[in-house]
Amino acid sequence: MLNWMDSIAAIPDLNAAQKRAIRAYGARTVGDLIRILPRRYDDYSRCTPISRSKIGEPVTLRVFVQEIKRMPGFRRRITMIRGKVKDASGTLNVIWFNQPWLIEHLKTGREIFLSGTVTFRPKFGKQMSNPIWESADDPLIAGSVAPVYPLTGSVAQKTMRELMASVVDQLEEVPDPIPASIVSSLALPGRVQAYQWTHRPKSMEETDVARRRLAFDEFFAYRLALGSAKEEANSAGAPRISFDEAFARAFVDRLPFPLTDDQKRAAWASFKDMDRSVPMRRLIQGDVGSGKTVVAAFVMAMTYRSGHSAVIMAPTEVLAKQHAVTIRRFLASGDPVSIMLLTSSEKRVWEGGEEKRLSPIEARERVQAGRVVVVGTHALLVRDMLPPDTALAVVDEQHRFGVSQREALSVAKRPDGLVPHLLSMTATPIPRSLALTLYGDLDMSLIRTKPNGRRPIATRVLMGEEREICYEAIRGEIQKGHRAFVVCPLIDESDVLGVKSVTEEAKRLASGPLKGLRIGILHGKMSPRDKDGVMGEFSEGLLDVLISTTVIEVGVDVPEATIMAIEGAERFGLAQLHQLRGRVGRSERASSCYLLTDNDGPSFERLQVLQQTDDGFVIAEEDLKRRGEGNLLGMQQSGAALFKSGRATDTDLMIAARDAANTLFEQNAELADYPELRAIAKDIRETSHQE
Repeated sequence: MLNWMDSIAAIPDLNAAQKRAIRAYGARTVGDLIRILPRRYDDYSRCTPISRSKIGEPVTLRVFVQEIKRMPGFRRRITMIRGKVKDASGTLNVIWFNQPWLIEHLKTGREIFLSGTVTFRPKFGKQMSNPIWESADDPLIAGSVAPVYPLTGSVAQKTMRELMASVVDQLEEVPDPIPASIVSSLALPGRVQAYQWTHRPKSMEETDVARRRLAFDEFFAYRLALGSAKEEANSAGAPRISFDEAFARAFVDRLPFPLTDDQKRAAWASFKDMDRSVPMRRLIQGDVGSGKTVVAAFVMAMTYRSGHSAVIMAPTEVLAKQHAVTIRRFLASGDPVSIMLLTSSEKRVWEGGEEKRLSPIEARERVQAGRVVVVGTHALLVRDMLPPDTALAVVDEQHRFGVSQREALSVAKRPDGLVPHLLSMTATPIPRSLALTLYGDLDMSLIRTKPNGRRPIATRVLMGEEREICYEAIRGEIQKGHRAFVVCPLIDESDVLGVKSVTEEAKRLASGPLKGLRIGILHGKMSPRDKDGVMGEFSEGLLDVLISTTVIEVGVDVPEATIMAIEGAERFGLAQLHQLRGRVGRSERASSCYLLTDNDGPSFERLQVLQQTDDGFVIAEEDLKRRGEGNLLGMQQSGAALFKSGRATDTDLMIAARDAANTLFEQNAELADYPELRAIAKDIRETSHQE
């Protein structure tokens, strides 16, 4: 028998393929291996007849290959395999893209399982695009519920299934740090049973019960991490920042635009929070272009006015530099304010009417002198790079940081033992049910109203050769003196799915549809100096088109950019597409966004949501409905998903986890009686996150 902490070496009778699989995943213990969860299941015990398959719904079919042939692709580098399958009830067309090897495997007359979604095209009728196929004579598949694991390297799905089935059959002991009273009150299974039903289920019902248990564990642990950080901050206390009404009125009067009612409410709520000795922990949710930054600048200015330092941390250098420009503009016309930019590649300060570049030593000395507004990236978290009198920490696009990075600012004790107030901001609207878990330790302010003069961004989904419509529109905007973004998912040309890369797409467009235009490229692998150079040229109008990865998703503000094309749009979530779209439409000029795809069916239908609305909160709710079977709207730590089992629809589990964690803290604020839970919370808080 095996237990959780046993070495992999304790697993008996491993074959060569299984040993390679374990090495590929880096598993050292049985527990490491068991925590590799299936990404989905194929239910081969319940096959649907072709005649009963419904358009738009995922199904599993048991069929015979009637015909199979390779077809010329409609675009270079894309191969198509077209086939027809049959069962006793009828026939169905099937198409695969960029899988030429299928010709060798799917011979006419072979019996197979197909799993996918049936779509309808006028030219071809009902069909499946890129379905998963399995041999009908595989003993691990036929008549069973088969886990589908995320694969790495050359590891085969069959190898993983056999390995996991063998291990869970021998599993004897799994530590369960969650009190038994909590587990039983929710009618959840024990952890051993949960993992057995996860990796070797007898029915889909078992997989769902097991997933709910593991999802609760994730929500509960995350709530403990948030709660422990909040307890730590509250016990330390924070400096009181008194509200100065005369200063506030003068600040608002000097702004080049009136504040919206939502902006005023968010600022006032923050001022009231900071006029207490309990640390503020507030989240401002605002749609793209709603004006969150001016609220942050307002609150930072009040903090500086009171004699303290304020810092704002952004996830990328591009956004940090944009914030430095914006905040300087908002604070320029009032009393002199010392402002510092602090990133890994650049350190400079504006004070006394002068701008000065600093060496790392000079930057540290200026930070330690205090009373300064610091705009930075992760560089703020380096030792001695946080002002000792920091009274306010602002975290922008806070979902891009790990728990530890957000909390490193809010629990950073000053020499007087106090901690800063915390103001988090996100331009990704989060449905309330998700906010219960993700930001349940924060008070919330919503900014839904956009500033006057902002026009809706006309959005259109184009497929295949319809791209020419987009390219013609780009040329038209450039002729008017405007600028264009083209966004691609990848940097290099190594994508087997045929998704456009920045470098390849730049060459194609420069020699074809956009020939003669001034084109630049921008991606995360470029040096900071090169990024700044390209962005500077684009902002100044020396470039007409900027072809970029998602590094321009937040913070880039070029009012002259009025049109955007997003290649491989089906590869992005709706919320991210909405964020990207927000890089245009940042002035009174009419703006447009084209979502380009080669995929039809559900992917095409999902993208059409953005044609119908530009309200980020509506889009977030729609994303919740459509992606309820997946991870929590992509809210993940880098490298490993924060919620592997939790779903956006698990509202009851989120509430139960919140209530259970709160009860535990009321009984034992420091979790001293629960060392394992304390260790889990500490581990989550220390999880790193890099963009």
